Amino acid sequence: MPWKPLRRRTRLALPLLAFALAATACGSGGAASGGDTITLGLPVQATTLAPVYLAEDMDLWKQHGLTVKAVTFKGDAELAKAVLSGDVDVAVGSLTGPLTAEEAGQDVKVIYGGFDMTAFSWYAVPEIHAVAQGKGKNWGVTTIGSSTDLLTRFAAAKAGLDPNRDIKVVQGGASAARLAAMKAGQLQANIFTEPQTVYAQKAGYNKILDLRDLVDSYPMHVAWSKPGFVDGNSDRAKKFVDTLAQAMKLTKDQPGDAAKSIAKALKISVDDAKASMAEWIGQLYPDGRMPSAKAMDDFWQMGLQGKVFAKRLPDSQWLDSRFLPKTS
Repeated sequence: MPWKPLRRRTRLALPLLAFALAATACGSGGAASGGDTITLGLPVQATTLAPVYLAEDMDLWKQHGLTVKAVTFKGDAELAKAVLSGDVDVAVGSLTGPLTAEEAGQDVKVIYGGFDMTAFSWYAVPEIHAVAQGKGKNWGVTTIGSSTDLLTRFAAAKAGLDPNRDIKVVQGGASAARLAAMKAGQLQANIFTEPQTVYAQKAGYNKILDLRDLVDSYPMHVAWSKPGFVDGNSDRAKKFVDTLAQAMKLTKDQPGDAAKSIAKALKISVDDAKASMAEWIGQLYPDGRMPSAKAMDDFWQMGLQGKVFAKRLPDSQWLDSRFLPKTS
């Protein structure tokens, strides 16, 4: 079936009925009814999720007394549906997922951060050398309402464009699929992380912006769930957080092993995995901290300016800080 872009802007759908999981190479299955079994949802395959892949390869979940079944979706919108329906116990995905759900009246909580990475870059076809030159063009994002959507609209606005009129934001799925769509002429600009940034450069596309040019830190991924994941079994939730923290530390201490786990999960070369890790490993924090107050101000400014969010929500509405570092 040919790739068909979706151009109509929509809000995150919040289903009342159970959502059928989109099974991928990471596995499939429903959420646990109790005990120490966890269904973990991931938005897409990404090198920045290295600690999750390493935890699986090194049997860290089992060492902490957990049985974890990971399921990968086609973006944050599908992942959010699965969390809200109860088919996924906990997600590790973008912060836009739980915030959009909260804004729509759903009760969810972020329980862990630590993935505070500015790992995104934008690439464009050869005739485009700057963001402003992308006016009237098709810009690829994973899903409408995702972090890639939020960031792309913010980047356009910073360049003097109206993100709702001057560019066409196209929902195109994971980076590999969007790079293929770019080569097919269906997209003229795209937001990528490594290794697609390397592949885009090799294909002759121009890097027109780095996220680090806009902000110094960004909540790339957070762990989030419905409150029952923690309140219904706090010991299980603590084991999950402790395992993820250990996997983050091992990713930093044993990057060679982490690169092998990335390569295995994403079916890329170990060298490409290492190149990707070099871009963000210094912004991986095993204590699970959220980005700085300034970085979070920047994040909300992006979402409000791009009309991904209607208003800024107080931290107490979406953040469960019991597993996070204490701040003065």
